[in-house]
Amino acid sequence: MIREVLVTAIALVAAWNSSSLVFARVDESQFRQPVPRVAAHRSSPTPHSALHAIGDAQPTLSENRFKTPASMPSPLALRSASSPLPRPAQVETARPHPRPATAVQILKGAPIPLPPASLRNASDLSCIAVAIYHEARNQDDFGQRAVASVILQRAALPHRWGRTACETIVPTQFNFLTSRYDYPLIDDMDAWQKAVQFAALALVEGPMPELKGADHYHTTAITPEWAPHMVRVRLIDDHIFYVDPRSSAL
Repeated sequence: MIREVLVTAIALVAAWNSSSLVFARVDESQFRQPVPRVAAHRSSPTPHSALHAIGDAQPTLSENRFKTPASMPSPLALRSASSPLPRPAQVETARPHPRPATAVQILKGAPIPLPPASLRNASDLSCIAVAIYHEARNQDDFGQRAVASVILQRAALPHRWGRTACETIVPTQFNFLTSRYDYPLIDDMDAWQKAVQFAALALVEGPMPELKGADHYHTTAITPEWAPHMVRVRLIDDHIFYVDPRSSAL
């Protein structure tokens, strides 16, 4: 018995040293790969109705990418253009009225404006031109300029006659006016054009130095009650021009 054990032991030692295979019982579970849970889940039997429900609830990626609900049109879809509105037969545009030419522009050749309907809200150019037309259109050029000079001389004393040329032209000072702002019709366009040009010249150059500050005048056909209290300057055509001594003290 002992002899057999020794022989067996010697044989084992010799096989070990000579790299001989040794048959031994090995646990195969140590070398098996673990099975993933997903695979195990897939391998498990699933009822046909459950697979059908899963397929309906989770469509594939390729199906969702190109599928568009009917209520949400694609932004790339062409929209039909609505027909344009019919074009009106006549187009009307509202344009502001052009501003009247200034005194400087008149002297440079700008078109002469038409006479204003009244002196209400009129410019100084229009007011002086209307006064020249009605007071001195039958005078020579110097006489017409002299009337404009008197108006500007009065406007130089705003606390007495008025702050502007238009404020000095009132019925109490010029009897051609039919009311505060109204006057007879202007129908002589040649005389009106000359009156506008002389009014523009007066506004640019100011009162005439030849009149020496004259602020009153009257025709030779009358003698106003204020004339004896004035200083006479000169006679131009049939107008006599005066200076009020009180004006220099104001």
